[in-house]
Amino acid sequence: MMKRNLTVILYCAILTVVAFLVFYLSCVPDVITTSRDSDIGGREAILGMPFDARDVPAGNYSGIVRLGGNRYALVSDKADQGGYFIFNIDIDDKGNITSVKNRGFRQLEATNLDEEAIAYDKEKHNIYIGKEETSEIARYNILDGTKNGSTLVTDFRDYGYSNRTIESLTYDKRRMSVFTINEGPLKGDNGLMLRLMEYTPNLNLKKQYTYILDMPLDDSPTNDDSHAFGVAELLSLGDGTLLVLEREFKVAGMKIGSWVMNKIFRITPGNPEKTFVTGWRTVLGASDSGLANYEGMCLGPTLPDGRQVIILCADSQDRHMGVLRDWFRTVIL
Repeated sequence: MMKRNLTVILYCAILTVVAFLVFYLSCVPDVITTSRDSDIGGREAILGMPFDARDVPAGNYSGIVRLGGNRYALVSDKADQGGYFIFNIDIDDKGNITSVKNRGFRQLEATNLDEEAIAYDKEKHNIYIGKEETSEIARYNILDGTKNGSTLVTDFRDYGYSNRTIESLTYDKRRMSVFTINEGPLKGDNGLMLRLMEYTPNLNLKKQYTYILDMPLDDSPTNDDSHAFGVAELLSLGDGTLLVLEREFKVAGMKIGSWVMNKIFRITPGNPEKTFVTGWRTVLGASDSGLANYEGMCLGPTLPDGRQVIILCADSQDRHMGVLRDWFRTVIL
């Protein structure tokens, strides 16, 4: 009788946990498209299909930039050396990824100092890499690999929380500027305030702007490893505006039920307004390994109908425990 009672209690406990997870996850929408103004030139952004890049090395891909054609440079924040991978990424006429292939690694430094972001000035042949461990932006000549400039983002170094500083980089060819923003609020700043930094191509600080985050969906503390909340990436559209990838990552106590919410906004530096573009959520289920922590974002090709493809890459933490995957996906503007 006691064994039977224990079985019933265990069964009820499992049902309770499952019911709680279903209710909890139902409070977070999977896709946000029409709840806010999401027009881009009179058209609504379209989410492409996620792509599981099984043919590339397991990685921590945290930044991506297009070099030309189907060639892209990606940084991995836990690679053995400083530098970048070169991937070929093919996309069909609908804007969906059909193939991701690794073409090797280009070493630029002996040590990887938590390289989280990458940008490219094609006209000057310069690659920029953001290093979170030292709060440094380094510039390299892509032709010979020599380091030809750097700057320390001292506000990030002095007031940033660990693993919450440099996560983003983009080069704006219209403004001839490099932009970065702190991932999470700095010590002493408002809990939703970030600092958008604008630099010259030579990495001299030009201006600083305020960016205000959306409120997080989860109200637990955001300065620990179970809840990350802030900006994962910036992307210049080449017309004076930037896309901002806001990312909230909540790790559930039992891992199952963990989720990531991504939202993309469009801004003009100096203008406090932000326009919602699109948003989506991924979840770790008992039989679903679709959880994707998207951290990199870059321009892709233009489709035959004139629409612009945006490519995103996720950090799988080296395909952690065989559960996470190296996901890529597109957004079509």
